[in-house]
Parts: sequence; structure tokens; C-alpha cells
Amino acid sequence: MKIDFKILQRYGLESIVILLSVIISFYIENQRDLASKKNEKNQLLEDLIETIEEDLKQLINIQEKTTEAVKLINEIQNDINSKNNILTKKEAVSKLLTANVGVSFFPQEGIFNQLISTGSFELIESKELKGLLLKLYDHQNNRNISISHMIDLYSLEYAEKVYLNFRIDFKNNNREGYIYGKRTIETFNFNNNYYISDELYGLLSRGKRWGYQYDRLLGDISQNYKKAKIFAEKELK
Repeated sequence: MKIDFKILQRYGLESIVILLSVIISFYIENQRDLASKKNEKNQLLEDLIETIEEDLKQLINIQEKTTEAVKLINEIQNDINSKNNILTKKEAVSKLLTANVGVSFFPQEGIFNQLISTGSFELIESKELKGLLLKLYDHQNNRNISISHMIDLYSLEYAEKVYLNFRIDFKNNNREGYIYGKRTIETFNFNNNYYISDELYGLLSRGKRWGYQYDRLLGDISQNYKKAKIFAEKELK
């Protein structure tokens, strides 16, 4: 059988052209898909920067409340040490009501979860940004949840003891104050024995300890948020 090398050459060339066309077609499609995914990643990073800014504002408010609570606890303990010779009874009760460190931080995790679920996280080029995001939304978020839970339990115990021992009645203006509104004391019975007791003093010291610990954690989270924002902005350039 005689082989026509010209025909083979022609079919071979046609096959190569078809193969190259398929490869180029796949390459172009993959590039389009990659460009689309990068656009999605960039849009999510822009949204992430906005949520970071919002979370930073929330952190500032909570840290201010926590710092104020610790300050009030110190003032109350100083008054207890003086046998209630510094504050009036109403001032003491008012500070007891306000000196609760139980305001928790709730980060906005939606955009980070979208980065993970859409595969956009893997397209982030900055290793520093990826590391910070994992630290913020995994390790530090778990620490925040754990400490917040313990503070919530403490806050329930603290509020129960204060309301029980001082028989406080109040009005609440929901339109004022941060988060829960502003309270105004109506009536109370000042329990002097409980006020100067070791039990209340120890309860206040526990609150102060939680306040210091939580303020430290929130400070670390704030610093990492600020760094993450900087790296996210660089990623977009």
C-alpha cells in the first residue's frame, strides 16, 4: 500500500491547527474566568475594607465603655475602702449600675466568609493579608467569643447581685446612650453591709480583671484590623 505523505502532511497540519485552536480557546476562556474571579476578589476586598472601618468604630466604642467601667470600679472600691465617705449613696448605686464590663464585640464576618466560599481568598497575592485575615476571623475571633461568653456569665451574676442587694428601680430611655439606652434611677435601698462586704469587693475585682483582659484583646484586634486594611488597599493597587 502506497502512503501519500502529502495527504498525511496536510491532515497532520490541519490536526495541529485544530489542536492549537482548542488550546488557545481554552486559554482565552481560562483567562476570562481568571479575570472575572479577580474582579470579584477585588470587589470583595473593597467591601472588606468598609466592614473593617465599621468594626474599628465598634471597637473604639466598646473599648471606651470597658475603660470607663474599669475607672468606675476603681472609684467604687476607693469609696468602699473609705467606708462610703467619698460618694453619696445615689452616686455609689449609679456607678454600680454603670460599672458593668459586659459589652461584647461582634465582628462582621460575612465578607470574609464570601472570600472563602467563592475561592477569592486563594487569589489574594499578599501572604501578609491572608495571614492577618485568618488570624482575625479564626484565632482572635474564637478568643473573642470565649472571653465574651465568660464576661456574659459574669455580667449576669454581677447584675443579679447588685439589683438584689440594692433593690433598684429605674426608667430606661432607649433613644439615648450606647446600645441599650440610658437608665435613670427611680428608687433604691442602700445595703451598707453588702456595699462594704468582701463579696462585692471581690465581684468588682473580677470585673476589673475581665475589663483589663478584654481591653487588651480588643486592642490587639484593632491593630490587626488596621494592618489588614493597609494590605488590602495595597492588594487593590
